[in-house]
Amino acid sequence: MTSPNYILIADDDHKIRALLVRVVQNVAPNAVIVQATSGTEALSALQQHSFTLVITDYHMPGASALDILAATHARDADVPVIVVSARSQVEPKVRAAGAAAFFSKPFEIEALTAIVRRALHSS
Repeated sequence: MTSPNYILIADDDHKIRALLVRVVQNVAPNAVIVQATSGTEALSALQQHSFTLVITDYHMPGASALDILAATHARDADVPVIVVSARSQVEPKVRAAGAAAFFSKPFEIEALTAIVRRALHSS
């Protein structure tokens, strides 16, 4: 029996976070999803759990996606991190920091679903 995927979803906008949860649940219905409403909560969750995927907003209270990327990859460099942001100009920064994917808000649900599926099947 395989262990469930542990997925961190961090976004301070509850509507976006709920949408991201639904996308993940459609791809991986047995996944354990940990939600964070701030960068601080996300960093705390990263200390408590080993995740197979992290999806995070770029700009949140307490820490940015760059901080979350660094903390995720310090623990396990192979964990894919997907970053979403309303600011498309941050894409080069997050790509350089090792993000597996970047989505500008508003994002295409189908494209995000495909990336989540690919990330979970490669981990």
